Amino acid sequence: MILGLTPYFILMNFYIFSFFGWIYECTFVSIRDHKFINRGVLTGPLLPLYGTGATLVYVMLLPFEPHPSLVFILGMVIATTAEYIAALVLEKLTHAKWWDYSNEPYNFQGRVALIPSMFWGFLSIFLFDFLEPFVIKIINLIPEKEGKYLLSAALVLSAADLIYTVFTTINFSKQLETLYNFRSEIENQLQDIRFKTLNEIISSKNINFNIKKETIYQKLASLKDALGTDARLIQIEERLKKRPFTGNRRILDAFPTMKFVSKNKKLIDVRELLTSLDIKTGKNKDRK
Repeated sequence: MILGLTPYFILMNFYIFSFFGWIYECTFVSIRDHKFINRGVLTGPLLPLYGTGATLVYVMLLPFEPHPSLVFILGMVIATTAEYIAALVLEKLTHAKWWDYSNEPYNFQGRVALIPSMFWGFLSIFLFDFLEPFVIKIINLIPEKEGKYLLSAALVLSAADLIYTVFTTINFSKQLETLYNFRSEIENQLQDIRFKTLNEIISSKNINFNIKKETIYQKLASLKDALGTDARLIQIEERLKKRPFTGNRRILDAFPTMKFVSKNKKLIDVRELLTSLDIKTGKNKDRK
């Protein structure tokens, strides 16, 4: 027993709230973006952060239920701490930063922020007043014997889902590292070409002072196209054919601010990187 609650109840509570959290996030984001988006970190219909936060808040704050102001403040602290730890664990496991609150006011390291934390506080009050009584009814409706079977299946499936997510995201990060290094090389080459091109124009005996800026940019663009078809890019595209981004298209839709951590510890925006190289998730760029 944990504060008068059985492990069976706590696990059931965790999975039900993980499922409810997934429904809420998917509904909100899908309506906002006008298309269905699986908002979960996992492939399955679970958002463990909601399950963890709700269960921790209920178990730890049950003695404070008669005091809504304390439930709000402590719930905000507990859920925000859980969110921060979840961000750290995901970053360590997958070498990627899944969400980023850097643009939110009063954020801490981009992992947590004041406004989302206040949302957790209000949700804690709503949890005690409405959500938890409803979940308790659901748990009581399920015979404990069948419930234990359901829990066993859920534990196995969610563990397998977590392992799959970690490995696919690590592979994704490795691919992004290769692309990031390639882009850096191309940018350095273009910088050298731009410098040489301008020097050639300036040192030319027949200087044309009326030369248009667009002409220089057109020449640079053609050189960039030529560089983009070198053997290195062909090799990268061959790798992507064997190990495409398909498994991570859902993750990019669900977490549009996702960043991967390069070997030099620099945070690279995933969408910006793929867009700059004209690479789409799930399929390769058509070569012309």
